[in-house]
Amino acid sequence: MTMKMVRFLRYQRCMLSSGILLSTFRTPAVAGFVSLSKNLVQPSTTMFPSSAISFSSRLFSSKTDTSTSNPKQSKKKKNQLFRADKVLSHRTGMTRSQAFDALKRRRIAVKTSRDSNKFIPVKGPKEKISMDTILFMDGKEIEPLPPLLMVFHKPKYMLSAMDEKHSDKKHLGMVISEQYKKLNIHPVGRLDYDTSGLLLFSQDGDLTQRLLHPKHSVEKEYVATCSGGTVDVELLKKQLEIDGVNTAEGLHFANLLDVNERTIDESRSIIDSQLKHGDLDEENANQIQLPLTDIRITVQEGKYRMVRRMLANCKHPVMELKRERHGSVMLGDLKEGEFRNCAEEELEWAESLLGLK
Repeated sequence: MTMKMVRFLRYQRCMLSSGILLSTFRTPAVAGFVSLSKNLVQPSTTMFPSSAISFSSRLFSSKTDTSTSNPKQSKKKKNQLFRADKVLSHRTGMTRSQAFDALKRRRIAVKTSRDSNKFIPVKGPKEKISMDTILFMDGKEIEPLPPLLMVFHKPKYMLSAMDEKHSDKKHLGMVISEQYKKLNIHPVGRLDYDTSGLLLFSQDGDLTQRLLHPKHSVEKEYVATCSGGTVDVELLKKQLEIDGVNTAEGLHFANLLDVNERTIDESRSIIDSQLKHGDLDEENANQIQLPLTDIRITVQEGKYRMVRRMLANCKHPVMELKRERHGSVMLGDLKEGEFRNCAEEELEWAESLLGLK
C-alpha cells in the first residue's frame, strides 16, 4: 500500500466521521490498489471546511511523498518541541501535575547563554521547548537526558534485573543511578547470570523492540569458551549455518566466525574460577579435556541460554560466554562494571533503526 493511498484512506475516514459522503469521488483501481485520477472532482467550499480543502489539495498533489527519506524532516523530528511540563516530567520523574505546579511558580529557568549567570524563567507549562533543553530548577541544573543508548560491560555473576527482592545477588539496579531509574532506563534484553559482556541500556521502548525482535535482523556476537576437545571447524560450520541445531526452543542457526584454542594456563584458570563459584565440581573438572577452545559466533535471536544449548548439542559445552557486539555497537576495551556513551557512528546506527537517519 502506497503512502498516498494510506493518506487517502485516512482522509475518507475523517470525512465519514463528519457525516460527509464521498460519493462524488471517482477512484479507479489500478494494479490492485487505488489510484487517484487527475480529473478527480474537487470538493466545494460549501461542502468542506477550509481546513479540509487545504488537506485535500495536499492529498491530491502529484508530487511524490518523500516523508520517510527527507533528512530535513528527520532532523525536524529529532528537534521536536513539547510542552514544558511534559519535558520537565520526563527529565525529572515528576508527575505532570508536579511539573505543572513548578512551572507555574516560576521555579524552572534557562540560561541566556551557556557561560552566563543570568536566568530566564520558562513562561509556563504550555511553553514549547525541546527535550534536550538545558533547564535549571531553583538555580540548580537539571540532569540532562541520558543518551539514546548506553553501553555497559556486565560482569559475570550479575543478574540482568533492575530489582531483585528475593535474592542477595548483584543485579543491574545496583549500578544505575536513581535519576536514570526515574527516566525508565532499562536493559535491552538480558544476559544470563553467568554470562558477561556487552549489555545496552535505553529509555526508548521502540528502539528496544527493534534491537531485540528477530525480524529486524540485528546481530549479536559472542565468544564461547568451550570444552569438548579439538573442534572440527567444517563440521561445526555445517551444523550451525546449514543444518541448524535443535534445542528445546526449536531449530536455531548461527554464523561461525572464528575458532581459537586457549593456552593450557588460561584453560586451567577458567576451570579454577568455575570450581570457586560452584559451577563445577572436582570430579567433572578432572574429566575436562584441555586446552579449552574459543568459538566466536553471531546469532539474531535471543532465546534463553540459546548459544549455550546450541554449542552443547554440537558436543562443545560452554564453560564461559561473553557478548562482544550488539548490532554496530562493540564492547571494545570497556572494563567490567563500567558504562560508556555510544560513539557518534553507533548512535547514527541506532537512529537509523528508528527511521531518524
